[in-house]
Amino acid sequence: MHPFRDFSASLYRKPGVADASLFVQDRYGLNINLILLCIWVAETGGGALTAGNIATALRRLADWEQHVIQPLREIRRACRHEALGIPEFLLQTFQPQIETVELGAEHVEQLVLAEFARGWTENDARFPVDESPDNSVGHSAGKPAGDAVCSLKAYIGELDIVPEAPLTECLSVILQAAFAGAYFPVDAADSEQPAS
Repeated sequence: MHPFRDFSASLYRKPGVADASLFVQDRYGLNINLILLCIWVAETGGGALTAGNIATALRRLADWEQHVIQPLREIRRACRHEALGIPEFLLQTFQPQIETVELGAEHVEQLVLAEFARGWTENDARFPVDESPDNSVGHSAGKPAGDAVCSLKAYIGELDIVPEAPLTECLSVILQAAFAGAYFPVDAADSEQPAS
């Protein structure tokens, strides 16, 4: 196993994290592994990812997401919701196999992201960090939580997503599982923008 994989598995098992992660994946198109990377880098003292780091990761993962992970996810979902003319006992035999392959593809993606993180760390000694304190995450959360919030803001900003209430609530659930007292803030300017 890899430290990022271990961290991700541990965080994902915490109450509410899986549901919140799947919701933001399905509704907003966010990559769960990239969300977990933002938190892992901050939690391990790597600071905050920049918009450039996020853009590089998204470009690198685009083909893998489009041609491998998305089709596997669609196959798994199709098999979960209907029998597709296949006897139920055969479908039940097949479903765990497709889930295993999908998890393997997700693991490959995590290894690619971890390699990016290592490369950024080697190039910069540590990740670029916004040294201005982000008081919006609460004093009890601390600097790693603030770095995670900055990384997540860079991520949703890179995708031009308006941080509406369902998104901020789900990201807060994930952040709180990693950092007690942390939450994803809704900036006053963001909350005044109409949801699309």
